[in-house]
Amino acid sequence: MVFKHVLKWKRGYSSQSAISRVKNVGIIAHIDAGKTTTTERMLYYSGKIKRIGNVDEGDTTTDFLPQEKQRGITIQSAAVSFNWHANNKINLIDTPGHADFTFEVIRSLKVLDGCITIFDAVAGVEAQTEKVWKQARNIPKICFINKMDRIGAGFSRTVKELMVKMSTRVLLLNVPVFRFDAAAKISVFEGVLDVLNQKVLKWSPDDPDKILVGDSDVGNEYRDELMKCRESLVETLGEFDEQLVEYFLDKAEGDYMQIPADLLHESIRKATINQFAVPVLCGSAFKNIGVQPILDAVTRYLPSPFEAHQPDTNIPVIFTQDKNNGIVVNGNKNLCLAFAFKVVSDPIRGLMTYVRVYSGKLNSGSTIHNSSTGETFKIGNLLIMHANVTEDVKQLEAGEIGVLYGASVEKKVKTGDTLISHAGKKTGLRSLNKQELALKINPIAVPPPVFSVAIEPRTLGNKKDMEQALETLVCEDPSLHVTLDEDSGQTLLSGMGELHLEIAQDRLLNDLNAKVNVGKVMVSYKETINEPTKFETASTESGYHFSVSVEPYVGRKQDAALEEWHDLNTDNNFLVIEKSSTPAEWPYQISKESMTNAIMSSCIVALNRGSKLSNFPLHSCVVRVKRDWRMPIDATSATNILVMSRKLIGKCLQNHPEAGFSVLEPIMAITISAQQQDLGGVVQDLSGARKAIIDSIEEEDEYMGGTNLSLEFEKLAECQYLPKDPTLKNANVQNAGSSSKIIKAHVPLKEMVSYMSKLRSLTQGRGSFHMEFHGMSKVTSDRLPTILDD
Repeated sequence: MVFKHVLKWKRGYSSQSAISRVKNVGIIAHIDAGKTTTTERMLYYSGKIKRIGNVDEGDTTTDFLPQEKQRGITIQSAAVSFNWHANNKINLIDTPGHADFTFEVIRSLKVLDGCITIFDAVAGVEAQTEKVWKQARNIPKICFINKMDRIGAGFSRTVKELMVKMSTRVLLLNVPVFRFDAAAKISVFEGVLDVLNQKVLKWSPDDPDKILVGDSDVGNEYRDELMKCRESLVETLGEFDEQLVEYFLDKAEGDYMQIPADLLHESIRKATINQFAVPVLCGSAFKNIGVQPILDAVTRYLPSPFEAHQPDTNIPVIFTQDKNNGIVVNGNKNLCLAFAFKVVSDPIRGLMTYVRVYSGKLNSGSTIHNSSTGETFKIGNLLIMHANVTEDVKQLEAGEIGVLYGASVEKKVKTGDTLISHAGKKTGLRSLNKQELALKINPIAVPPPVFSVAIEPRTLGNKKDMEQALETLVCEDPSLHVTLDEDSGQTLLSGMGELHLEIAQDRLLNDLNAKVNVGKVMVSYKETINEPTKFETASTESGYHFSVSVEPYVGRKQDAALEEWHDLNTDNNFLVIEKSSTPAEWPYQISKESMTNAIMSSCIVALNRGSKLSNFPLHSCVVRVKRDWRMPIDATSATNILVMSRKLIGKCLQNHPEAGFSVLEPIMAITISAQQQDLGGVVQDLSGARKAIIDSIEEEDEYMGGTNLSLEFEKLAECQYLPKDPTLKNANVQNAGSSSKIIKAHVPLKEMVSYMSKLRSLTQGRGSFHMEFHGMSKVTSDRLPTILDD
């Protein structure tokens, strides 16, 4: 029978939905798994759009940035809202799959109640999918095995990898149906076997609106597989749901086929929300096969806002669940609690802040208290976003995702802020107590940057515009960092990878119209002194006498009785003034503080100029003023002291032999996560090409939050019924999950530039690393020429 989905899969949009029928879900996966393609079909089948866009043609709804259209990838998360079955509202966030944009996924997960995880049936479980699965470990999920129409697609192989690598049980809601093409001598994917409703669904290859639905009796061709799938489904659910077991034994009399679909739906829902197992579906989004069952699964099995896990908080409060008000804080239904998870710059509306409302109602014109900053302000109108299309609304109810904008909001809210308001009164903050106004939820950990480039204005007149553009860029994407290198004078833009920075540069130049030049980052090398210089002395007829030397700082204990130590607060350098025989009462007209400050200033300038070896700034040095210093009693100006001491320090450094200096380079402490099978290549690259010192190699276990469950789920996977699949023998389930190793090492910063690309190559994209400054170390003689030549 051929029909258009006007009943079960009905198109339509309703402006209001009860909170129990709201679903805040996100799509997560590895790059090119088909997230945006699947999102586009969901929007089409819901009636939100009338034409299906194509990623390759750059006309999809959620990939609307110019950079996304040009590259065919998702760069920033996009929110869309639509209805399914007329009265179920789905707020969907399409997230990027590239590792460089992992922060987009991190902040989106903070406001989601459920996830759709998409797998490429040819590639199986890929690296970034494993990563985002771990990031979403507290969020219920459903899984969609996509691209079943491709040559080499393996449904059962992917399910087996899913079980072992993600340490999860599976509930097969549908399995693939193939038709053998005798002319081409290949099996053609054309539909799915609906395990719960006991039907075969076949989609028309010519019309995305047509579905070929078989009779309730699936016939002998699929009867055996249907029975095995049902048996496996009930057996898995029976481990969790005792009521289902009782029904199976008492009413169904041990017949798996006699358990009604509604009872199975309820059992699957409970198992999904409690994360006992994940429902698994399959299809081909590009061929318009199997998309409607995903939407059914979202509305049936994923939690509504009042059923979802409670937000993380900074202070102890009592959360209760209310079907009308969402999460209620300390029983106060008048408290509106919202979370800002994203800020974007719009050329017309300015900065727009995306928020998720957790409790109460957020009204336009309300007075808002930002508990993260302590600032209170009034908001204007509110929006609901449909990708880049806006819809004005008067209020956002609990569970909804919307946008604040306007001059009253700009720069007063940033990513990760908690917003509090009175749910009824527009100026009712005074009725809320101090604890409620101090509440903060869902802290976002910003991953550290691993790569940097230098940014400079084309002219001095462009400097202010450059700074404003960089401020906007970092406001939108906190995973970008802007720092000023005091030594080189460069402004450094740091991010998660080369593509991340490439996109940031494109936005700076084309979207924000910043007149800047982008160059390569320069590693900040230093010098140090190996042994003390000779004392250089200067005496004047007017009564000044100083003897100065420069020596290496070795962290020795200070002798407060004989000398005064002053931290120069730059490059681990110090000034030491030996105490003279001058009486305790200071006899000079110039203050002791002025004299000390003058000498400190001369030290900073002289040491920053470097030595005659390379002119790198000096690091870990002590400038010592000998005990016999003196000056005129009537001295009132520090100028003579400043000039004299600066010349003496310079003389000390110039008269010291070149062999008495060493070049220092920054050393980074790195922590790398890699699979066991990739360990050899990673370690060899570190110790060989990158001159690293390996400190330790450990099991990942608690360090990365992993658990050793792979062996248990390998056994479960062997017992799980899976349809015939010629690619099953190629399942990549050995040494999975907890076999990840943590490598700790110290590496010169110069060797870590662009390391992320190399690590991804060595680990097939599965490796990740964290890097932080450890200290400065002397450059070995074999590497010195290359550094000096740079």
